[in-house]
Amino acid sequence: MSVITLPERACMADYQRYIHELEAMHGWLEVDLVHNGFLMTEEVGELFKAIRNYEKLFRECKGDDGQPAEQTPDEDTLREQARSEAADEIADVLNYLLAIANRLDIDVERAFRRKNSNNQRRRWA
Repeated sequence: MSVITLPERACMADYQRYIHELEAMHGWLEVDLVHNGFLMTEEVGELFKAIRNYEKLFRECKGDDGQPAEQTPDEDTLREQARSEAADEIADVLNYLLAIANRLDIDVERAFRRKNSNNQRRRWA
């Protein structure tokens, strides 16, 4: 299996190209838009679980092995663990978002710039 690389200072097109190559390598290019949407939604749920833990709302304590912790770690450790999990889930959500954009042949950077240019001109209450 070949290694796919992403430039250190990648632009959004590089990220889209990377996701396309990753999906091709794993045979996922045939996964349709609806299923990619379902999978992304699952990752969004996992992101908000990490956010819930970060915000100390019904927090779940896990040990290094991912199993329930026998002792509750200190507050700083719990928050850092939740922040790290949130970072991983944000990356997963971005992966699916880019896969969806690729299937729709959307240049994400161009769409981002256009939409945010429009948003700057809008009046917000």
